[in-house]
Amino acid sequence: MAHNADIQKNAARIVEWLLDNRSEFEQNGIDESRVPAAIGLSEAEATRAIDHLEGHEDVARLPEELSNPPKFLLKPARGWPEIVSNASDRKTSANV
Repeated sequence: MAHNADIQKNAARIVEWLLDNRSEFEQNGIDESRVPAAIGLSEAEATRAIDHLEGHEDVARLPEELSNPPKFLLKPARGWPEIVSNASDRKTSANV
């Protein structure tokens, strides 16, 4: 159970970082390899958290063509608009 809690906590940290970098994330995407250092996670921790977000269709991994080793670009997926909406709701209620 603690393992799942850690993954969810790390996924939440990644979402917050993606929200802080929302314009780049939504327009061009963000190289997955940037995430661990930006969030302060190991590559394995970040990968598990991104796997979790991808499984919930919050982010999508798009392979970069002809990259060796394979590289992935993170882009918004189907669940991203709800995350943005919830974040806006939290900010609005915090300012009240």
